[in-house]
Amino acid sequence: MNQVIQNIDPAELQEALTRWGGQLVYVHLEVNPGAYWRNGKAVLDAAFVRGSGTFRVFLQLDGEQGLIQVDQLTHMQLTDDQVICIGYDQQSRLSRTLEVSLTPFKM
Repeated sequence: MNQVIQNIDPAELQEALTRWGGQLVYVHLEVNPGAYWRNGKAVLDAAFVRGSGTFRVFLQLDGEQGLIQVDQLTHMQLTDDQVICIGYDQQSRLSRTLEVSLTPFKM
């Protein structure tokens, strides 16, 4: 897996998220300004990547655990144990982050 931040490759991102289907994952979600959620955990049922240029990621959680959607994502970093998606605004400031991991994030 690549260890550097790069533009989102939707097929590569889809593959990375799909491999964790049926497993317990930990989620970090941040939208600036306004929202922060760290170490939410749920079983990942399915994941979908949609769009071009800027992307939307949907995480469908098992049963009635819910659905997470994050839009305006532009970059990704993939490792063996984490998927990180980042969105930058028009002034190149970090505007949103979605991180998915098989292990809890440090607090």
